[in-house]
Amino acid sequence: MSVDPIFWLLAAIGFVVLEAMTLNLVSIWFAVGSAAALLSCLVTGSFRVQAVVFIAVSTLCLLALKPLCSRLRKPPTATNGDRALGREAVALTSVSAEATGRVRLDGVDWNARCATPGDTLTPGQSCRVAEIHSTLLIVEPVLTETARRAAH
Repeated sequence: MSVDPIFWLLAAIGFVVLEAMTLNLVSIWFAVGSAAALLSCLVTGSFRVQAVVFIAVSTLCLLALKPLCSRLRKPPTATNGDRALGREAVALTSVSAEATGRVRLDGVDWNARCATPGDTLTPGQSCRVAEIHSTLLIVEPVLTETARRAAH
């Protein structure tokens, strides 16, 4: 059984297009294998030989280059935002769940909202950072001893 070289050319192009769409080194190995099988069409007309060349070259590329690519890929950059979780800030303006206000944390002013509807912070009141959404702190009021006694 003879396979037209167009088959391997289309396969190589298809794998390159797939790789361009994903950019995750998913199919580039198969594109190289398809190109090798296309070249083997010049030597033999046997589909079995071409298929073996495709599988062997694809596997060799995967085994040889995947570890190298893994080492070259940079790990995600950690941010310092998580360090703010659980820390105390001071309200600069009124803050509620419905209206964004401003708080100061470690000398930096942030946009903030209360985590719980109905909670309201007044300027000067302490709050605790519960969540971070980009540049918005989600805060909870810090109850003072007087406020705790009044709540019970």
